[in-house]
Amino acid sequence: MKSELFNFFGLSVHAYGLMLAIAFLVAIFGISRNARRCDLTTDTIIDLATWILIGAVLGARMIYVLTEIRFFMTRPWWEVLMINSGGLAFHGGLLGGFISGLWFAKLKKIHPWELADLVAPFIALGYSIVRLGCFLNGCCYGKVSTLPWATVCSSHDTLLRHPTQIYSMLGSLLIFFVLYQLRNHRQFAGFLFALYIGLYGMMRFVVEIFRESPMVFPWLSIAQSACLGMVVVSFSIIVIAKRSYQPKEASTDAVSELPS
Repeated sequence: MKSELFNFFGLSVHAYGLMLAIAFLVAIFGISRNARRCDLTTDTIIDLATWILIGAVLGARMIYVLTEIRFFMTRPWWEVLMINSGGLAFHGGLLGGFISGLWFAKLKKIHPWELADLVAPFIALGYSIVRLGCFLNGCCYGKVSTLPWATVCSSHDTLLRHPTQIYSMLGSLLIFFVLYQLRNHRQFAGFLFALYIGLYGMMRFVVEIFRESPMVFPWLSIAQSACLGMVVVSFSIIVIAKRSYQPKEASTDAVSELPS
């Protein structure tokens, strides 16, 4: 673990913040390379990424604070605004980023679900990069373990634990490759984004088995409950939409024109 990577002219560069910045830069590059499907320029992609970043950070911090409300009730109010190295909840970030992206699409008159499909693989890729930042930062760690690959991955102790940050990183990389292979799909607009929500929910549910989290039942954590909801909603949308979806002719189908 190395929470503070280096010091640059008196400015501390933290692993989590750096990986978050790298994740957005990689996403901007990847989305720009595939933006022809939505007739978007690189400048538009940069504007989109900026608004998604703002919405994602606000949403992630809001949900994190709500889940840790007992802690923040004992702290000065301004600590709610202090995001030094971590303190963000991905579920909230996904929701906040989605809302801001939807607003941006409406403002620029871009088809929102085609845009969501364009962005979906790079959400998974960005998430995997940020999880590497979590590992270096020593947050989001797993339960104590005696497995051969167990390692010190907590900033609070030196016990050997499940490196759940790495589990999440590898799982999200797998999701990225699956979604990227399906980027030229001929399904309904929004299919890829809905599929991402479902696959992420499944991956996160499994990872949560190895983490110590607040429980709803002895066998189900709060995070796993949210994941189950994501899986049910996403695959319900896919099933219902596929039944009503009528593919257009190849010459007019926007999805069929996606780059190979």
